[in-house]
Amino acid sequence: MDDIAIRIAAETGDSKESIESLLNTFSNEAHVTLDLILEYLDSDKRLLEVGAGLCLLSLFLNREGYQITALEPAMGGFGLFEQLKKSLLDHHTDIDLTVLDKPAQSLNPESDGYFDLIYSNNVIEHIPVWPDAMSAMATVLHSDGTMIHSCPNYTVPYEPHYGVPVFRHFPGLSRSLFLPSDANPEIWESLNFICCRDIKNYCKKKMLSAEFKDELLYVSLKRIDDDPVFKERHKGMVTTTASFIMKSGLGALIRRIPASLSTPMIMKISHQKADSGAE
Repeated sequence: MDDIAIRIAAETGDSKESIESLLNTFSNEAHVTLDLILEYLDSDKRLLEVGAGLCLLSLFLNREGYQITALEPAMGGFGLFEQLKKSLLDHHTDIDLTVLDKPAQSLNPESDGYFDLIYSNNVIEHIPVWPDAMSAMATVLHSDGTMIHSCPNYTVPYEPHYGVPVFRHFPGLSRSLFLPSDANPEIWESLNFICCRDIKNYCKKKMLSAEFKDELLYVSLKRIDDDPVFKERHKGMVTTTASFIMKSGLGALIRRIPASLSTPMIMKISHQKADSGAE
């Protein structure tokens, strides 16, 4: 990765350190995403990573023999992101990875076929009209397939990208009150402030099955306390609070908080079976 960082720094004028930091962040997230889907991986399944970022995980899975397609429209908020992604793909020309450069809502079975596993990590909250994207993903999901998505649950008044409070019904006021004046507002402007109830209502309407994983607030706080890269992204009071909870024994109580009141949320979505009244 060092030669890529040096080359991109020369081309863009950004510092080598800032590029290495971005690479480390995406590498760290790739490991988290792999843990998210590990139990669902099967070399016979066709996989779709939505919001593949720098395609680090997709490249790895492809090299390991999985049938993986990466979708990454690179829609703002990430600076030199697109150039870095291109350099990484050019660097791995030995890997024949299919990359779809379009938004998730443009997916359709005629051009893209069907997938057995569709997944994303910290992507759904950035899609302006997320129900359209979810519906498009459902159309390319095999009848026995599974979608796994992880994203913030803004029922909890916390914005993890900036590490600040947020009131989901008053994003403008929240931005004025809590977003630091020197913070880049692009990511904030991309947020849709989705919550667990939104997903449940959507799936009920579309006759999809939705399950939510428990104990995620506990896992997230533990990660802040244990993971140096993740901790660096959640400085200040959040890091202090996470450390206090993990050391005080309050973690046992946090683990009991239901998924609907925890953040992030991990959802498992699939087509309802025929015996439930759906096709």
